[in-house]
Amino acid sequence: MQSFGKHFIKALLMLIPAVALVAGMEMYQKYQQEQAGGSMQLGSPFTLQTQDGPFTLASDGNELNVIYFGYTQCPDICPTSMSVMSAAFNQLPTDALQKVQGILISVDPERDTLEHLKTYAEYFHPQIKGMTDAPETIRALSARYGAFYQKAEVKGSAMGYTVDHTSVFYLTNREGQVLETVSHSASPDDLLAALKKRLL
Repeated sequence: MQSFGKHFIKALLMLIPAVALVAGMEMYQKYQQEQAGGSMQLGSPFTLQTQDGPFTLASDGNELNVIYFGYTQCPDICPTSMSVMSAAFNQLPTDALQKVQGILISVDPERDTLEHLKTYAEYFHPQIKGMTDAPETIRALSARYGAFYQKAEVKGSAMGYTVDHTSVFYLTNREGQVLETVSHSASPDDLLAALKKRLL
């Protein structure tokens, strides 16, 4: 029993930095969003690379775009978020769904190939496109959206590293202007309500 207690405390202490990092990222993003309400506007138009060729938001995007910054080797948060997006899309009327484009922007361009991004995104929903670009391009774009990410080394793991990142759905128009943000912790119904407010 004492051994279990020691292991539990050790595990808890190991979690503290991760919890602090997530809290810090959320505070940073909240600050960015507050700035957007003032003189700074979150969002930006962009052109990124997909397996099917360049994707330009202004011409290839839709009336409403749901943008998420993540990566395919994310162990839990990204698959959950993609599932939330998929479930919300599946509840939209067909005509409304045709006005929405889901977008997964990989913050791990070193490992996420365009082919794998396409397969990964479409696994969750055919209306979701996976895309990325050169690391410096993704870094600059994420800053314009108030998204934060950084590599975290995982010692003794075949993965080598994970990527800690903010986890938010950005609802934008074709110009990339952020109309609303929805937390990754929201339910499919919460995201669905945000979509319906903009579409119906």
